[in-house]
Amino acid sequence: MLKSSLAVLGLAMPLISACSPSHYVAERSREVILGMDVNTLKSCAGIPTRTEQLDARTTLYSYENKYERTGGAEVTFPIIGGGFSLGGSGSYCHALVRIVDGRVAAVNYAGDNDDMIGKEGICAPIFRGCLRDLEKARQTSSKAR
Repeated sequence: MLKSSLAVLGLAMPLISACSPSHYVAERSREVILGMDVNTLKSCAGIPTRTEQLDARTTLYSYENKYERTGGAEVTFPIIGGGFSLGGSGSYCHALVRIVDGRVAAVNYAGDNDDMIGKEGICAPIFRGCLRDLEKARQTSSKAR
C-alpha cells in the first residue's frame, strides 16, 4: 500500500510543480517583458539592483529578490559527498535582463529560486508588476470597446 501511494505521489509531483502559480507568474512575466523598452521596464519592475554595460549596444540589468524566511521545512540527510535536501524552498533569485539597443532581448533567472512545488517560483515577484500592468491595459482596452 505504501509503495503504491509513493508511486502516485512520484507521478503527481511533476504535474503539481508545472501548475505552481508562482512558476506561472515567473514564466509569463518573462514573456511579457521581452521586447519591452527600458523606460517601461523600469516603470513596472523598478530600478535594477545592478547594471553592467557590456558594449556600446548591450547592458545587463540584475534584479534581485531575497527571502530571509523561506517557509516550509527542509530536511537534510547527511551522506558521503554532501548529502541532499528534501523539501524546503529556495531563498533568492537573480533575474538577469539583457538590454540591446534600449529593449529587453533576454531574461534569465539564476539562484536558489525554486519554491517548494515549482521551479523559479521565488522569481515571480520581480516582474509581477509588469504582468499586472499588462492585465490592466487589456481590461481597459476591452472595456473601451
